[in-house]
Amino acid sequence: MDTIVQAKRVLEIFNHMSQIPRESGNEKAISDYIVNFANNLGLEVIQDDIWNVIIKKPATPGYEDCPTVILQGHIDMVCVKDHDSNHDFTKDPIANIIEGEWMHADHTTLGADNGIGGAMILAILEDSNQQHGPLEALFTTNEETGMDGAAALKEGDVTGDYLINLDTEVEHDFTVSCAGGCHVEVSIPLLRENNLPGYNAGLSITVKGLKGGHSGIEIIEQRANANQVLARVLYDLNKQYAYNLASFDGGVKHNAVPSKAVATMSVRTEDVEAIKTLIAFYEKQFQYEYAVQDPGLVFVVEDIDTPDVVYADDTAEALISYLYLAEDGVHSMSQTIDNLVETSNNLAIVSEGTHTINILVSVRSSNMNSLEYLSKKLLLLADTLGVSAIRTGGYPAWEYDKGSKLEEQAIALHNEMFDVPAKVNAVHAGLECGLLKGILPNTQMISFGPTIVSPHTPTERVHLPSVERVYVYLKALLQKLH
Repeated sequence: MDTIVQAKRVLEIFNHMSQIPRESGNEKAISDYIVNFANNLGLEVIQDDIWNVIIKKPATPGYEDCPTVILQGHIDMVCVKDHDSNHDFTKDPIANIIEGEWMHADHTTLGADNGIGGAMILAILEDSNQQHGPLEALFTTNEETGMDGAAALKEGDVTGDYLINLDTEVEHDFTVSCAGGCHVEVSIPLLRENNLPGYNAGLSITVKGLKGGHSGIEIIEQRANANQVLARVLYDLNKQYAYNLASFDGGVKHNAVPSKAVATMSVRTEDVEAIKTLIAFYEKQFQYEYAVQDPGLVFVVEDIDTPDVVYADDTAEALISYLYLAEDGVHSMSQTIDNLVETSNNLAIVSEGTHTINILVSVRSSNMNSLEYLSKKLLLLADTLGVSAIRTGGYPAWEYDKGSKLEEQAIALHNEMFDVPAKVNAVHAGLECGLLKGILPNTQMISFGPTIVSPHTPTERVHLPSVERVYVYLKALLQKLH
């Protein structure tokens, strides 16, 4: 775009990054790219054994006494594609398609979350004309699946007076606090039996067409969760027609609201058409329920080969009951910050293991007592149904350091540069600042970034004029901080 001037190099670097597969857990290649980038600039660089990268750049002349600033972002991305896409995230590059003022991918996530932030940091390091105090660039791994990179850092690995996290996704918003979270992992014994006589037809039921979205930022939209919708359909169907559940699969990422779920079953031949008619009725009921949040919701019923093996009754009942009864979505709203979700959960993934059916639930809250309550409810529900569940993967909330010197300077400069006033807020999502505070307790932190819409979905897109403005602002801020 002709409006992109200073950020042109940011977009070039982002395009280079997009050629390198970097799904969470597969970050060695992108980590090596960043190391080579630093080496080519002659900068001090450290790469640890889980591919975190730390780059240090001395202050420019005259800025030696300025505060040390840590620029931080994560290098992994959520890899989600449309269900008819053939994209292979282990080897295929991500397309960067520009239409008007927006960039998106080809029916996959774009990786602007948080690749644009990483590209900005590299562009700053490369810019010989940029004036700044001492800089440390911190690139972390596996943020999207558990913040493992940030959790592995030790006191002294990075040191700085200020930390700027570039993982916020609304221009002019400055994030100063975030939710903590954990997972609840439910394991249901996978007991199978031969298909029963008389059930000589097979059907698959698919819930699809949902928006999905980021299970923290977009949970407030109260969109349909495909796993729970399908469980509700199966529960109601069982009240009128007998069937044998043979499989259930839904969701792909812990931090993405599932947009598709599929179940297969054996049924009586004489019931097939009546079941299809009933599910068409259910479809209309759910389309009405989610007319605003998910107008694309559809149920697809298809004839399949009759399953030879199906779930035992105890397995099917426990699975459907848990998904039906478990809370999903917004649990409570903040009483201190308007329109902020305080506590929520996402029935994220249902998958078959070798001996169990596994349900992964992602829980978030900025109130640790509320997090404990909701987590315990989910654990208690499993116990009541006679199945096992454990809590895993906890990460802390980032508490607000109201009125910090970094915040004051950042907001003042923003309001000098732009007609749109800065908005200081908290976010119902996990940012690494919560973990980084553990090793940097005295470091003042703030998070901002360009506008990214629908992260964690194949419709993810980034607003290019906002990339330009945020990058220009970042450059000016680094020159002003004291």
